[in-house]
Amino acid sequence: MNLQDKREEASSPNTESTGTPPKTIICDDFEAMSQHCADLICEAVKAKPGLLLCLAAGNTAIRTYQILKERSDSGQTDFSKAEFVELDEWLDLNDESENCTSFMFKNFYGPLHIEDSKIHLFDIHAKDMEDECKKIDRIIFERNGIDFMLLGLGMNGHLALNEPGSSFESYAKVVTLDPVTQTVGQKYFSKPIRLSRGVTLGIRHILDARQVVLQAGGKAKAEIVKKIIQTKPTPLLPATVMQLVSNGVVVLDRDAASEIQ
Repeated sequence: MNLQDKREEASSPNTESTGTPPKTIICDDFEAMSQHCADLICEAVKAKPGLLLCLAAGNTAIRTYQILKERSDSGQTDFSKAEFVELDEWLDLNDESENCTSFMFKNFYGPLHIEDSKIHLFDIHAKDMEDECKKIDRIIFERNGIDFMLLGLGMNGHLALNEPGSSFESYAKVVTLDPVTQTVGQKYFSKPIRLSRGVTLGIRHILDARQVVLQAGGKAKAEIVKKIIQTKPTPLLPATVMQLVSNGVVVLDRDAASEIQ
């Protein structure tokens, strides 16, 4: 199947399902949650050293990445054969020093000495962003899909930058940011910044991935966690797609799980 066929494929019986509550693991605290997510990543790398990983930028994952560095430094885990594809990125920033790419180089790629040739990023300055999205799709398709995804959960239920209303059939795309994301996203920057657009892997990439972990911690996430677990799958709450991911798991600390326990 060629790239165009892949992007336009209409057959997707899973997304018509009413869904079932996703497999959910509740850890005692944020540290235990981070350790568990690190365990899952290490197991995936051990099973397939040359896997394609897609890891989220975001504060929730920082401790997980610190644990992975510790294990890499001690020789417990080896990422040298793995490849990485970017999950999402902000567009149109006046200052890109604190964007998702910078976050990942600071907290993961740099500390773990990942070779640049192993990292596949969106060119956010490309003249034709639609072509750039197709390029990233092609990279994924040529490697037979993403082997492991670590995702964070947005306060409006978004996954990556798939905002409420995003089609479950979408591959990589440019998006207009939801007002909630424009506001909440300020926490990633040291000074106020205008957020308007982004580029992201689509929800279809999540459905196609071999293993997906959605990580959420803290009391602030408790209400949205409850919604995405108890609401049947709907594009209005993109993270409800976890109910349709065949090898997906939601990993929470007790604070984030407080409204579902």
